[in-house]
Amino acid sequence: MSGEPVKLYVYDLSQGMAKQMSLSLTGKQIDGIWHTSIVVYGQEFYFGQGILVDKPGTTHHGQPLDIIDMGTTFLPLEVFTEYIDSQRSVYTAEKYHLLDFNCNTFSNDVCQFLTGSSIPSHITELPAEFLRTPFGQSLLPMIENMFGKSTLRSTTMPSTSNGSTSATTPNAQSLSMLQDVSSSAFSGAPSSVAQQSIQQANNLSSLQQAIKSYTAVAVFFTSATCPPCRVIKPEFEQMIKDKNQGTASLHVLGIIVDTSIAFDAGAKYQIRSTPTFMFFHKGEKISEFSGANYSELKSSVELLLFTAYPPHPHRTLHLRQVCKPSNQPILYNNFGKLDMILEKLHTYLKEDGIHLDEHQLATLNFAKDVLLKKQEEILDMEQWQRLLDTLIDKLPMAHQFPLLDIARSLILTKEAGNYYTTNCHKIAHLMDTVQNDNETDGSGTPKATWLMILRLACNLFTHQVLVTTYFTSHLASSHRSSLTQLLVSTLLAQDAQVRQAAASLAFNCSTVVMAERLRKEENSDSFTGSAGMAEQEDDDWQVEIMSAVMDALTKETDQEITHRLLACISKFLFLSPQGSSLGDLLSALDIRGLLDEKKTNSIITSTPVLELARDIKLMVDKSVDQ
Repeated sequence: MSGEPVKLYVYDLSQGMAKQMSLSLTGKQIDGIWHTSIVVYGQEFYFGQGILVDKPGTTHHGQPLDIIDMGTTFLPLEVFTEYIDSQRSVYTAEKYHLLDFNCNTFSNDVCQFLTGSSIPSHITELPAEFLRTPFGQSLLPMIENMFGKSTLRSTTMPSTSNGSTSATTPNAQSLSMLQDVSSSAFSGAPSSVAQQSIQQANNLSSLQQAIKSYTAVAVFFTSATCPPCRVIKPEFEQMIKDKNQGTASLHVLGIIVDTSIAFDAGAKYQIRSTPTFMFFHKGEKISEFSGANYSELKSSVELLLFTAYPPHPHRTLHLRQVCKPSNQPILYNNFGKLDMILEKLHTYLKEDGIHLDEHQLATLNFAKDVLLKKQEEILDMEQWQRLLDTLIDKLPMAHQFPLLDIARSLILTKEAGNYYTTNCHKIAHLMDTVQNDNETDGSGTPKATWLMILRLACNLFTHQVLVTTYFTSHLASSHRSSLTQLLVSTLLAQDAQVRQAAASLAFNCSTVVMAERLRKEENSDSFTGSAGMAEQEDDDWQVEIMSAVMDALTKETDQEITHRLLACISKFLFLSPQGSSLGDLLSALDIRGLLDEKKTNSIITSTPVLELARDIKLMVDKSVDQ
């Protein structure tokens, strides 16, 4: 019996950059960041947004760098098809991890199934080898922020000869490469889910396997001699594709069963006429009907989806304001009159007897030109940070605000985002310095300094990877406590401008949590059951912020600040997962009574704020009733 050749297609996700940069960054020569796929039976199978199938060499990865002969399989195509179908519930988009569970994991499993052989070890062992380098460890927090914690963390920590760990700082180019590699590894053809949403089942075994493997399945029993079947078939296919459009994973699988071919399937399910439709949730039949009735088909598919993926209780409420405002963070991107700011800084430097040398003065002027877009060159962030550290150390707290004003504007730039992603402790130090000074200095931190530190913290949220990895997560490398303490200590400030900036920072924290919940709701097979990014879904942290916000709200008399505090509460509360204590906390703190009091005292008067207060009451009531 002749066999079928099995080929391993090998691609470099870094497009040659790993080969060029690896030796200088890691101390090891790494020739590529490998992505692999299996080519067999004239098709290319690979893992990214689920299991994907294309014609060989036509995937978004381009042409392979290498093609390795993995041997021959003698398994029939039908057996392999059943195997791939059985693995779709294992290799889902939600389970993808760049280091632990990736395309090479899939290729290795498929190759072992087909031939009994494993793919080359230099491919499967690359993640562990990379993480044994200081550079790999420095990138690990960002990788874990994107894909979740890695099982390789505890076994790959590098150490120097004396036993201490060492660290290497990634540059902007390597950070960009990481993001490109992650995107390329995880992506697939945009329409891949819709393309895979319709399958043929030619026997009972393949039909039952698919029903067991998918959460929601709609089965269309047809026959070659059935005219109504030919009429309703394109409607069925389009409906299934529409229900999966724009989703990262398959929400409902449509299966077409020709009973004139799959006799055993027709007999098992007692199909007496065609077309007949059956609908399965987690392997159990929930409904069926016969006839080419489009309206009944539509309502049955919608009932199946509602059963499989019931909406969050908040989605059943008529909320007027919670989702209406943008979920974008509040940024302070107006840098004001730079000439006046610099003049003030130079005045303070002179008063405090601080002299800038030629290089320091050039760095300061270059920063100004960057903000005014007079420079096409990129600011050397290392030089800027050295200047900032020097002046923060020498300038009295009351004289720091012009310098911090420039810093909070510069942090909006892409270069600053890349730099602070690997030097986040520099920002945390600024937050801690102003708070420590406030505790030791009887006169307290000046208003202007508080404002600039808070605005700088708000502007961090323009860089998603930076803020979600190091300032809102509970990863070991996070500085969330510094940001949280800054927020809590300023929400009750006497000055309204400081309180408004603090309320903006609280709002920005809530946007990170809400964005993750919305992303999880859109991309997961089941919102309530998916893992998501646990780093951002931390009930204790949310309770800490919510308690401080409620305390501030109780005393607040300014309507604009009140609006921002309420927006923060609404975003933390909206789509909160089952088991969250936020609703109970707000109920215990009598937020209903507080909002009614604000309305009576004319602190809440504008329609948007009144509607937001109403939405919060509805969500609290729904959360408490669960």
